[in-house]
Amino acid sequence: MSDAYQRVDDILSSGGGAEALDQLNSEMAQLRDACDALSEKRQNAACHEDVRRLLSIATFNADPDDPNRNKFFPTHIPDFVSPEMREIMINWTPNWLTGSWEGYPDPTDYGAWQSLHDELIDPMEAAGKQLLTTLDLTTEVQEHGGVRTVMIKPSENRHPGKVLLHLHGGAFYGNTPETTFDRTAPLASIMGIDIISVDYKLMPAPDWDILDQRDQVIDVFDALTSDGGDYAPEDVGIFGCSAGGGLVAMSTNEMSHRGGALPAAVVMQSPQTDFSFNSDSTWTLRYHDPRTNVDHLVDSVWPMLGVVGDKVQDPRYSTVYDNFEGRDFPPTMVQVGTKEIQMSDGIRMYGVLRSAGHEAELDAHDAMQHCFHGHWGTPEAAEAVRRVAEFFEVHLIAE
Repeated sequence: MSDAYQRVDDILSSGGGAEALDQLNSEMAQLRDACDALSEKRQNAACHEDVRRLLSIATFNADPDDPNRNKFFPTHIPDFVSPEMREIMINWTPNWLTGSWEGYPDPTDYGAWQSLHDELIDPMEAAGKQLLTTLDLTTEVQEHGGVRTVMIKPSENRHPGKVLLHLHGGAFYGNTPETTFDRTAPLASIMGIDIISVDYKLMPAPDWDILDQRDQVIDVFDALTSDGGDYAPEDVGIFGCSAGGGLVAMSTNEMSHRGGALPAAVVMQSPQTDFSFNSDSTWTLRYHDPRTNVDHLVDSVWPMLGVVGDKVQDPRYSTVYDNFEGRDFPPTMVQVGTKEIQMSDGIRMYGVLRSAGHEAELDAHDAMQHCFHGHWGTPEAAEAVRRVAEFFEVHLIAE
């Protein structure tokens, strides 16, 4: 495939015209035939993804001033997307297309996964600190239930006695509360409420499982709401995006099963709720989500997490397969973008909750990518955060 990139580049450099177009079409047809000949489905799909990317690059070079196209990713950007978000989308380079990308480590190479994570920490923490300053927020490191947490505090707490519990994303192996202030600071500022971000133990680790991450979340909730805690269960809301949204689903579901106290309200943003990749958008949007690569998740990340075999449809992990009838569950908002592979995971989660008689709200944002609300400074992110704030105002503050 690397040779194909060079051949396409040679055709594009030849001066264009009808002959170049014919050569390009012929090259693409040959590549598609070669992809179809591959025996393994996953290799076949990945090969076709490369062909799509090549075609996107070729199209961009034909009209490099096209405002509706990213050079490296073939997804369309509609006219109604704001200039601020458009700038991000047309310049976004997926990590696996950067020049420094060397592929994910072996699933069992814990040190390499740690190094991969550490490479991203400093710039993300620096951006987060700047956002805290801009929004006039402070932080305080705490510990609840034996788990490190970071409290994000607005200059004016308009809801003393209420708190939001945040679970960061990062495919269960990446990020920290300090690298995800873009997901917490705006909401804390808009609502004027304290947010406690959970620094759960990251994968991979020997004798560790993402259900242990789930249990750490529950430990924090229990410490906050049990005798001697600072809050009543009805004074706590919980939210998170991506892996964080999945942990929101898993932890709240486990609390529901055990029949004890539950948070007042739940927001799952772009949640991972089906590790088996049965959801429709996993496949229909696989070439349109610039933040997630399905093949990398299946081949590298899921094996590293240990979510393989029977686990992928185990409802303790893939919450969308559980039966939610006959038990309590908090009012839930599911927020998704229509350009992310997790869109259907969110829609299905909303559907199973509604079908079981629970109060659920689906908040879909057209043309938006995975966890788009983190792009603070864009109108789309502001609207997404505002809707989350409104949901918590109704189900946490007003109760």
